[in-house]
Amino acid sequence: MIKSVFLILGLFIANLAVAESGEKLSAAQQAFYSGDYITAKSGFSQVAAQGSAEAEYFLGLIAKNDADTVDYQAAKSHFTNAARLNHSQAMWELGVLYENGEGVEQNQFTALDWFRKSELAAGTVAPDSFYITDHSGELSEVSAPQYLQHLIQQAQSGRADAKFALAKTYDSGLVTAANLPQAFNYYLSAAKDGHVKSAQLVSYFYCRGIGVPRNPEQANAWIKASGYSTSCD
Repeated sequence: MIKSVFLILGLFIANLAVAESGEKLSAAQQAFYSGDYITAKSGFSQVAAQGSAEAEYFLGLIAKNDADTVDYQAAKSHFTNAARLNHSQAMWELGVLYENGEGVEQNQFTALDWFRKSELAAGTVAPDSFYITDHSGELSEVSAPQYLQHLIQQAQSGRADAKFALAKTYDSGLVTAANLPQAFNYYLSAAKDGHVKSAQLVSYFYCRGIGVPRNPEQANAWIKASGYSTSCD
């Protein structure tokens, strides 16, 4: 009986702590969006100390975006703490830091590592229907299989943007089953047509050995074509 009372009391106290933490987080978010970073930072710091990924993420945003006290190192630290707790937006922000070389050495491959981790952690679900522009220029609602077939037809006609979009579908596995070698082939085809983003991803796939055997030499050749200077070691 005594054990049951203590268990109930413990659960009650834990629930109170969770509720209080939620209220502090909400208040800190309101302060953040109103531009009161000082109040927001104080509130987020209290909640972050209790292991909140969301609070760590917002602390990273403050460190990165407060024009008066920009601190990219602190931003990286907070985003990393949140990413360890599987916070997808914090992972994306880490990618942005590496992409821009903010507080870290610029590295497009590490940036893409984080962007892909972010997309995986977000667990994005494909929509039930898609919209395409038909021959008359009107938007038409189509199913996922129809959308995929449309992209294939457009890609076969030589459109680089369609090749890129098709590569993304095979890369993400949202519209159809993931097929990384097929994704690489379409990225490569679009890159050869001058599609810059595709060239970056071709380089990344070569560097990481995704869907194709790892080839740093090819990775470095394609990263230059995409306009970046990161080297694949």
